[in-house]
Amino acid sequence: MSLECNNCGRKIETVSQQCGQSTTINIETNKMECDMGRCGVISFDKILCENCCINSSIMEIFYGFERLSKSNLEFREELDELKTTVIQIKLENPDFAYWVEFGSGKFKVGKGETTRATINFSSSQKIWSDILAGRSVSFIEFFKGNLKIEGDLQYAVVYLDLLELASEINQEVGVVYNE
Repeated sequence: MSLECNNCGRKIETVSQQCGQSTTINIETNKMECDMGRCGVISFDKILCENCCINSSIMEIFYGFERLSKSNLEFREELDELKTTVIQIKLENPDFAYWVEFGSGKFKVGKGETTRATINFSSSQKIWSDILAGRSVSFIEFFKGNLKIEGDLQYAVVYLDLLELASEINQEVGVVYNE
């Protein structure tokens, strides 16, 4: 059975399930379902290819930081100290773009490209995912040429430090994934 990514439309090759159960589309609900036998039926609202899943996870991290800016006093106070800056992040392999506006007490994020960015980051999806997950260090990737930064380098460093602070606070309070 071949599935299609709900986001990009790419065909997803499926492998047979180890448990021997089958996945079908329920024509009444238009959802994917896996009949787990006596354990019940699992329903899926959407199916994403690996690349769209990673991009979705990246956005969820940043939406979590946006929520954190509203709920955490320490993070908001840090944002109060900074001038408003817009950063454009462009990922390759596959192509994906989003922007972050931070400063003046706010942290906002959105998908796509913006013309208001004063700093531009670009890297492969893998490098950026590794940086966000703490498996790689942004400064090392920058000096290796894997992370490109155009614009005010001083404020780019401020942004990277801000992401690190948000991650640390999140680990303490668990806001990013818990709405």
